[in-house]
Amino acid sequence: MLLSKWLRQLLYSSIFLLFAAPVWAASCCGGGFAVPSIITGDDKAQVTTSLSYSKIDTDVLANGEWYKRNSNDTTQLYKMEFSHIFGDRFQVGATLPVQMHTRDGAAGGTSTGLADVSAQLGYEFLPDWNYNPIRPKGVGFLAITLPTGKSIYESTDGLDSRGRGFLSIGAGAVFTKNWITWDANSSIEFHHSFSKVISNSEMLGTIEPGNGGSFSLGAGYNMGDTRLGSSIAWTVEDAINVTGSSPSTGSDQRYATGSLLVSQMFDNLWAATVSYSDQTLFGEPNNATLSKTISLSLQKRWAR
Repeated sequence: MLLSKWLRQLLYSSIFLLFAAPVWAASCCGGGFAVPSIITGDDKAQVTTSLSYSKIDTDVLANGEWYKRNSNDTTQLYKMEFSHIFGDRFQVGATLPVQMHTRDGAAGGTSTGLADVSAQLGYEFLPDWNYNPIRPKGVGFLAITLPTGKSIYESTDGLDSRGRGFLSIGAGAVFTKNWITWDANSSIEFHHSFSKVISNSEMLGTIEPGNGGSFSLGAGYNMGDTRLGSSIAWTVEDAINVTGSSPSTGSDQRYATGSLLVSQMFDNLWAATVSYSDQTLFGEPNNATLSKTISLSLQKRWAR
């Protein structure tokens, strides 16, 4: 019985890391670099499908002033995430997102298409082979994000902007720890986005995004097959500068995302999760578009 509860908690912590702290991009600044789908439990493979609905609540300017949005500006994001273990401690994965952006008003409308595709390579550098009351399990990763979604700089109306717009590479680690009915987790990542030349009717020049990073902390409590969890994630991005026909100097971006979630395990290999995320509650955001998000997800795992 004790082993069964411990394994359940290990599976739940893996689910929690996927949905506790989604990182939503601010359209003005190239956005965040989300932690990839990492297997942290005792599984061979996992596939996760999720649907999220996000509404922009507030715009925060570079001087720290807040402006409430009076019109509806919403995003629906459908994602499929795949991860697979190989060589016992290595893993590979990919994320395929499709986004629908809807905006009210005279310049409103709806646009749907592929967002930024990403892939990762992970390695379990801190295995949990023998129990330790303090030492966590750690999985490091390298990730790449491809600019398959059009950026705000390539868009004429902003509606069809569905990505960061830059090729990005990142590295980080995910840590999990379980204590029968309680668990904790943390993640950290750093990334670099490469410059991009834009040539269209709106501008001719080079966009220089720079570096960024994020850090998250989370915890959860297990009640049988139901789990309650919460987390907070902090995100920072370098200023985006523009050179060329319309040069400009940007401002650093920062924001924090607080999340609550409920997960239900149907058996040892299926689980569903409902989560709520809010970027208006914590920290001192700067130069960011803050959203509130509801997500639904279903995950299938295959045991080793």
